[in-house]
Amino acid sequence: MAEIVVVTGAASPVGRRVVAALLARPEVKRVVAVGADPDPRRLASDPDDGPELLIAPFELDDSRLVPLVADATSLIHLGPRRGLDLDGTGGSDVDLSGTRMVLAMLARAAAIESVVVLSSALVYGARADNPVPLTEECAVRPNPSIAAAVDRAELERLCRSWSRVNGVPCATIRPAVVVGPDNGRWLARSPWSTTGLQVNAAAPVQFVHVDDLADAIVRVHGEAFDGPVNVAPDGWLTRAQVRALRGPTIRLRLERSLALAFARLGARFGFAPGDPDTLVALGAPWVVANDRIRSFGWEPTHTNEEAYVDSDRGGWWARMTPRHRQELALGVGVTALVGAAVGTAIVVRRRLRANRSA
Repeated sequence: MAEIVVVTGAASPVGRRVVAALLARPEVKRVVAVGADPDPRRLASDPDDGPELLIAPFELDDSRLVPLVADATSLIHLGPRRGLDLDGTGGSDVDLSGTRMVLAMLARAAAIESVVVLSSALVYGARADNPVPLTEECAVRPNPSIAAAVDRAELERLCRSWSRVNGVPCATIRPAVVVGPDNGRWLARSPWSTTGLQVNAAAPVQFVHVDDLADAIVRVHGEAFDGPVNVAPDGWLTRAQVRALRGPTIRLRLERSLALAFARLGARFGFAPGDPDTLVALGAPWVVANDRIRSFGWEPTHTNEEAYVDSDRGGWWARMTPRHRQELALGVGVTALVGAAVGTAIVVRRRLRANRSA
């Protein structure tokens, strides 16, 4: 049967990539791009020359969506009109009320066969007792202080409950921190950049490229899978490795309670953008295994290092390859050690000469 896929958050970076990938699939008859920006050049797509693209520039709770999703065979729920943040924490764009409305509309669609929901690996919680890495069998334990993670866990609960009632498989995609050329500004001012205010912690971190996330979403959609799916490259980075990739910058490392106090103060007065409570996510591990998504034939095209570098727009250091950065960092370290050794030798020689003269 020809597929009619509803994609919410279609205007977001990951949404645009998912829509483009679906339009390239021969089994897809129509893509309903909810929240996409109107574009007259694309409204006149010819169904006989490939899948039809139907642009629905509406909010999730807009009643005009009802007839557009009536014959849908699947839903890929990426968020509200603006789309979910790429940072893996969700920000303030988790529209629970809009999600309820969309699910209510789809309950009337007799042909609906599968649902895919974009969540976050942060629903596992950043906790000291987490296994490294986390698998999909691990419990969902979002940190209460991170509203975005709590909202994502509720988003999953809503969709899973709907899927059980309606007998429709529901896959929840849980990516690590999502980066790419679209969100370089966000990354530069986020806790994940290792710039500015930092928590005294050594928790590892993962960066998944937005292209790889979009590919994972489309692959899982094609399988009509039921259950959670982690998305991340192989392995992870230590904070020291991220600092080496970021290069020289100003950093202030504090204990978690003090760092949070400073971050909240900055957010209150408007000179520290973003959610200050995301600093909590730096204090404990929440890296994930990718065995399940690999079982669908998915392979990351970017390593953690490559994904970070593609998003980082921090100047000449950011534009260097990870290998060159490491070589330069090693060279600087060796130079510093040699300089220290030479300096010490000079001081010792001078003291010996002074003692002999005395």
